[in-house]
Amino acid sequence: MSPKLGALEATGEETSLGAGHSPATLADAQVAVGSHPGCLTPAYLADVRKVIERLNQLRSTEIVSYLQYKQHAYMAVSLVGPGVKAEFIEHADEELGHADMLAERIVQLGGTPIYDLHEIADKAAQFKVKVEQGVTIEQMVLEDLQVERIQVERYTNFIRELGNDDPTTRRLLEDILKDTEHHASELHDMLQRRAG
Repeated sequence: MSPKLGALEATGEETSLGAGHSPATLADAQVAVGSHPGCLTPAYLADVRKVIERLNQLRSTEIVSYLQYKQHAYMAVSLVGPGVKAEFIEHADEELGHADMLAERIVQLGGTPIYDLHEIADKAAQFKVKVEQGVTIEQMVLEDLQVERIQVERYTNFIRELGNDDPTTRRLLEDILKDTEHHASELHDMLQRRAG
């Protein structure tokens, strides 16, 4: 049992699970009544545990996407694709920036961004995102486009779910969605140019 969970139980503090119930996880302990982070007020209407879980899933897809873009950038040089390399690197940097933004929001909500590589891979795989390695530039671009399209769908769905219950997270997700749609559009155009 974590020290935080033990401390909550020792105080006999009632948790969001109700009187007489101990928090099952650190996330439960973090959202226990009386231990809400500073930014959460009664006006916050979302289920903070679910929001943190979903943000960690989305963050995992961003990290996996970053790794895929970086690998594709390394391989693009050896496949005589230096013009594409710069695009892959730019997208990789933006994916890592998205992961950082999501981590900051997770912390604001009282959660902990996951850092275990196996857990990151598992969470990303739940959204059908995993690192792929095509053998041609076209395959690499198509793999990246597929990841971006999955992310567009996941961000869009989560934004709709949140509605007005967590406007700060919704705006963050909308900003990332805008970038992700832009990436997908650029990759689509790149495929069209290479086909023509």
